[in-house]
Amino acid sequence: GPDGGFLPPSVARDVLVKTGLEKEQLRQIWNLSDIDRDGFLDHHEYVVAMFLCDAVIQKKKPIPAELPSSVVPPSKRILLNQRKAEGF
Repeated sequence: GPDGGFLPPSVARDVLVKTGLEKEQLRQIWNLSDIDRDGFLDHHEYVVAMFLCDAVIQKKKPIPAELPSSVVPPSKRILLNQRKAEGF
């Protein structure tokens, strides 16, 4: 389960691998979902990852190049906006 509000990377990875998506797809989804780029998925980031997996698997949508603002959790919007402003 979550450890200090984070899902350990190995547990998150195992759950994502069970989706059946390709390794490169999972890497893209992880990179988009790890909004604060700390190598962990907190609860909000995990929900984003699962939402993206569902969009690809169930709705046959491509993985976006960047995370749509409508998918960014409110708790992460300021961080994402700061990163965009800095060009990262």
